[in-house]
Amino acid sequence: MKDILKTLFLYLTIVVFSIITILFLVNNYFILSVLTFIGVILVSFNTKIKHFPIFLFILSLLIRFVVIKVGKFPQVADFWIMMDAAQKFANHDYSFGNTLYFQTWAYQTGFVIYQGIIFKIFKAEFALKVFNIIFSSLQVLFIYYMSKKLTSEKSARVVSLLYMILPIPLILNTVLNNHILSALLMYIGIYFLIKKETKIKDYIIAGVLISIGNILRPEGIIVIFSLIVFEILRLKKDKILDISKKLIVFLVVYFLIGNISSLLIIKTGINSKGLSNLNTTWKFVLGFNYNTCGYYDPKDEKYLGNIEKEKEVVKERLSHTDKIAGLMVCKIDNFWLMGDSNTKSEEIKSQTYQIMGKNISYDTIENIALKYNKHIYIVTLFMCIVGVILNRKKIKENNSIFFVIMIITTFCVYQLIELRPRYSYFIQISVFILSSYGYNYIIEKIQKRKEVIE
Repeated sequence: MKDILKTLFLYLTIVVFSIITILFLVNNYFILSVLTFIGVILVSFNTKIKHFPIFLFILSLLIRFVVIKVGKFPQVADFWIMMDAAQKFANHDYSFGNTLYFQTWAYQTGFVIYQGIIFKIFKAEFALKVFNIIFSSLQVLFIYYMSKKLTSEKSARVVSLLYMILPIPLILNTVLNNHILSALLMYIGIYFLIKKETKIKDYIIAGVLISIGNILRPEGIIVIFSLIVFEILRLKKDKILDISKKLIVFLVVYFLIGNISSLLIIKTGINSKGLSNLNTTWKFVLGFNYNTCGYYDPKDEKYLGNIEKEKEVVKERLSHTDKIAGLMVCKIDNFWLMGDSNTKSEEIKSQTYQIMGKNISYDTIENIALKYNKHIYIVTLFMCIVGVILNRKKIKENNSIFFVIMIITTFCVYQLIELRPRYSYFIQISVFILSSYGYNYIIEKIQKRKEVIE
C-alpha cells in the first residue's frame, strides 16, 4: 500500500508540474516558439527540398503577401506625411518641399521621390507594399546566401527561415517605410566590401549602392564608420596604399552621388534644402528623454525648431547623471532585447479582425506577435553572441567581422539618439547573419553526437 501511495504521489507530482509548465508556456506563447524552432530545424535538415533558395523566396513572398492583405493599417505620422508628399510629387506638385517638415528634414525627400515614381506608374498605395514584400523577400534570400557563405547550408536555412517569419519585419511591410529597400541596397553593397579579394570596381559598386540606400534612409554613416574601422583592423604595411586607394574611391563615389542628388533636388525645385538635415539636435533631445526611455515625447514638441533651446535641454538632461545609467539600461532592453514595442497608435488599436468567427482586437494580435518575436529574436541574439565568441578567428579571416563592427557602432549610436522599434530593422539583419555561427555550432554538436551513437 505504501509503495502504491509513493508511486501515486510521484505521478501526481509529474502531472501537476507538467500542467503548470504547459500553462506557463501557452500563456507566454512559448509553445508556438518551440514549435517554430522544431519546424525550422525539420525543414533545414530536409535534403529533399531541391532549389531551396527558390522555395525560400516564394514562401517569403506568399507570407508577406498575406500580411499586407490582412494588415490594412492606416499610414500614420512620418509615413503618412511622406506618402502624401509622394502623391503630390507624382502629380508634379512640389509644394510639400516648402513645408516645415521637409525644410527641416529635407533628407526625407529622397524616399518621397522613390515613392512618387511608383505612384506615377501604378497609381496605387498597394503597389508600394508589393515592392516592399519583394525587397524584403530578397533580404531573406541575402541572409541565406551570406550565412551559407560564412557557415553551412543547414545553419543558413535555419537563420533565413527564422528571419522570414519574424513578426516585426513582417508587419513593417504593411507600412510605407524607408527601411526595407535602403537596407537591401546597403547590405548588397557591404557584400562587395567584404569579398575575399576586392578590386577597385567592388568599392565603386559598393559606393553607388550604399549611397543610394543612404538617400532613401540616412543610415550610411553607420556603414561608413564601420568600413573605416574594418579597414584599420586589417591594415598591413604592404597593403596601406592599396586599402587607402580603395577607401578613397569608395568615399568619393559615395559622397559624389549624395551631393549630386541633393543638388539636382534643389535645381529642379523639388526641395530648396536638397537632402540636408537642418535639425540634428532633435534626435538627441528625444534620445536623452529618460521619462520615455528615448522614445518620442509630444511634450518635447515645444522645443522643436529652436536649436539653442534644444541644446539646452540636451545639456540639462545630461546633467542628471543619476538618471543616465537607468536610461542607458532601458534603451538597451528596448532596442536589443525587445523589452517594449511602443508601436501602438489610436488608429491601429481601434481595429478588430474576425478570426475563426471571433472578433479579435489588434492589441491582442500585437501582444501575441511581439512575444513571439521576442522569443525568436532573443534565442537568435544569444546564438549570435555565442557564435562570435567561439569563431573569433574565423570571423576575422572571412571578413564577417564587418557585421560585428556594425553592431557595436549601432549600439553606441542608439545609446545617444531617439529610439523607435523599426530602427532596429537594419541591424537585425547583421544579428541573424552572425547567429548562423551559433546555430552551426549546435548543428555540428548534434551531428557529432549522432555519429557517436550510430
